[in-house]
Amino acid sequence: MLDPFGKKARELLKEFEDINSFLEIIPTYLDINLALERVKWLKNGAIPEYILNANDWKDLMGFYALLGALAFSPYGFEMELVKEANLKIYLTRIEKTKNFEELSISIEPVADNEIPQRDLTIIEKRLYSEISPEDREKITLKYKVKLKDFLSLNEGSLKDVYIRNGYAYLNRSQLIELWEKSFEKNLERAVNLLYELRDELPQYYIQLYNRLSEIAREHFKKRLEGVGRTTAQPLRFDLFPPCIKIALGGVPSGLRNYAITVLLTSFLSYARICPNPPSKNVRIKDCIKDLSIIEKEILPVIIEAGNRCSPPLFEDQPNEIKNIWYHLGFGYTSKPKLEDSGTSTWYFPPNCSKIKVNAPQLCKPDKDCKYIKNPLTYYLRKLYLESKKESQGEDRNE
Repeated sequence: MLDPFGKKARELLKEFEDINSFLEIIPTYLDINLALERVKWLKNGAIPEYILNANDWKDLMGFYALLGALAFSPYGFEMELVKEANLKIYLTRIEKTKNFEELSISIEPVADNEIPQRDLTIIEKRLYSEISPEDREKITLKYKVKLKDFLSLNEGSLKDVYIRNGYAYLNRSQLIELWEKSFEKNLERAVNLLYELRDELPQYYIQLYNRLSEIAREHFKKRLEGVGRTTAQPLRFDLFPPCIKIALGGVPSGLRNYAITVLLTSFLSYARICPNPPSKNVRIKDCIKDLSIIEKEILPVIIEAGNRCSPPLFEDQPNEIKNIWYHLGFGYTSKPKLEDSGTSTWYFPPNCSKIKVNAPQLCKPDKDCKYIKNPLTYYLRKLYLESKKESQGEDRNE
C-alpha cells in the first residue's frame, strides 16, 4: 500500500462500520511484537523486506495498531517515532512507483501542450542539451493539483511552484514532498480523533503504547535528557488555546459558569497536573501527593479569571467555589482533603464541538486549532512543538 490515508485504504476500511470497529479486530490478528516491528527497524536503519512487501491488510493493521497506541499520547516522542518510521516505509514504496493515483492527494495528469512552450523552456530548461534525460525527467511538470488543495498543505514559499489557471503544476519530487506534508497532517488528524475514543479501545493498545514508549525513549534518549517529556510541569499561558485565553480575560454573566467552572477549571487542572491522562476516569489523588499545586497555582488563576467577569463571579455567587472543587472531583465542598478525590468526577475539558455549541463566544479558532478536537490536545501539541524547537536549537549549538 502506498498511502494508509489514500483511496485504496479508504475503500478497504469501508468494510467496517467505523474506525473503532477496525481497531477492535486488530488485536485478534496482530501480535504486539509484530506491530512494533514497524518502528524497531529504525535502530538498524534498514527496512525489512517483509514490511515493504506486506499485503494491504497487514500493512493497514500494522499502521493503525500504532495509531491506536498513540491515542494514549497524542503529542510526544511516541508520535514522532511512528511518523518517522512510517514516512520512510511509505516513501520507499512511493519512490519506486510511477502511479500516484492511490495517494490521498487529488492529482491530475498534465496534458500535452497544456503549458505554454515559452514557460516550459524556462521551467524545464528545454534548450539546454547538456541536461541528461534522467535529470530532465526529474524536472518535468507531469502533475497538477488544485491550488486551494496545494495551499492547504504547502506552508512554504511559492517561488519554485508553477501556477496557472487555478492549479499548481508539480514535478515528481515536488509531488512527493507535498505528499509528505499530507501524510503528517492526516496522521495528526487521525490521532486527534482517536484521542477522544481512547477509553473505548481494547487493553491491547495501552500495552502497545507502553512498549512503544520504551522504544521511543531509547530512540530519542539524547533529546529526552535535554528537554524532558510532556508530563506535569508549570503552566505555559502563552501556549493556551484561544478559548482558554478568552475565559482567562473574564466573560459576561451568561458565560461565567461555563467559562470558569466548566472549561477553565477542567483545562487548568489537567494541563498542570496530568496533561496526558491515560483515560478520562483518572483522579487527582492518582497524580499528586498534596493539594498545594491546586491551592497555590490553579485555584488563584481560576479566582482571578472569575473576578474579571462582569459581574465578578465569586462576588455574585460565593458558593461557586464549592462547585469548582466538585468539578475537580472532591464533591461539593469548600474544604477538600486529598483523600476526598474521587467523591465526584474530575471533569475532563469539553471537546471543541461542545464549546462551540454551549459557548460559541469562546470559540475563536486560530490556525493551530485545525484538526484539534479538544483544548487539551491543542496545549499538548504546542508543548510538543516547543520542546522540539528547543532540542533542535541545542543540536545546532553543539
